[in-house]
Amino acid sequence: MNENQDRFENFLREFEPRRPRPLERRAAHRLPVWRLAAAAVILLAMGAGFWSVHRKKNLEVAQSPREKTLVLPATETSNPEPLLLPLTELALNDPEQLDAELAKASRKLLPNFRKGESTLRVLAKE
Repeated sequence: MNENQDRFENFLREFEPRRPRPLERRAAHRLPVWRLAAAAVILLAMGAGFWSVHRKKNLEVAQSPREKTLVLPATETSNPEPLLLPLTELALNDPEQLDAELAKASRKLLPNFRKGESTLRVLAKE
């Protein structure tokens, strides 16, 4: 075993260390023209998108109330959204009571499809 180590050490002594050559200095990279063109196209597309959204909002504001076609029904309460924390606590403590509360809230929050002018009735063509 010792003989193998001696042979290996003799083999390693054959190599002579050299100083590494200095690193090459590369010229500063210039940005390719196609990258600049792609960035310009992206910026133009984003600007056009923002401009069209802004213009659309201005047109909606400029419309008179008579021209609007979509009329949302008024809610019965000032704060129609149920509070999340009490409902979560109710779900953990009493699931049956939660079902009753959700059914009660749905009568106030969800549209009534039984009325004559309901969208569902119009689609059903009764």
